[in-house]
Amino acid sequence: MNEQTMQTLVRRLHRVERDNRRWRWATALVLGGIVTAVLTGQSAPPTVAPVVEAEKFVLRDARGNARAWLETANGSVNLALADRDEKSRAFVYVRADGSAGLALYDKSSTRRGGLYVSADGSPSLDLADKEGKAYVQLKLGPDGLPSVSLIDRDGRRVGLFVLPDGKPAVGLVDATAKLRAALDLGRDGEVRVILSDKGATERAELAVLPDGTPRLSLIGHAGRLTWHGP
Repeated sequence: MNEQTMQTLVRRLHRVERDNRRWRWATALVLGGIVTAVLTGQSAPPTVAPVVEAEKFVLRDARGNARAWLETANGSVNLALADRDEKSRAFVYVRADGSAGLALYDKSSTRRGGLYVSADGSPSLDLADKEGKAYVQLKLGPDGLPSVSLIDRDGRRVGLFVLPDGKPAVGLVDATAKLRAALDLGRDGEVRVILSDKGATERAELAVLPDGTPRLSLIGHAGRLTWHGP
């Protein structure tokens, strides 16, 4: 091998060495960039959209069953919560007229109770049997007068407990929604039992006056007092 050949081989080796150094630097820069990107991605907080808009949302569990629905329809907004068998058990709504409510259902999808606020702001609570018929209703009227109603199987109110003037009163109602009997307590401590005919006209009154004196009054058809004693 002559001197010229040797010099040529040496130059080639230097060139290969130089190229290898360049590749090592490039590889190091690429790996460094990848590591930096990974570390930066781990430390940075996830991007969260400030607002998510839709007309309906459905929430599903791990088995893919729908467990909640949130939607708007006809000016109302509704939220339904279901059990694992996708049966609705609670329903919350706000209607276009401003009324709102919460209805609760049992496993057979029968409504068993509800809490409601009407458009005029009057709240009410009702409790129902296993057939969905309400038997008890608690209500606070627009005038602030509280009442508890007892309802029969035909949906008619048969009993009423109210607090007129802050004093308790209990009433019995017939099938025509007429008040037939009442027990009340006056502001001065007088207690009365009132009996009425089918036209809701008072016919008899038994009272105990504040001083302890008993009194019985009988009233005729025309509404006139016919007997008073003792």
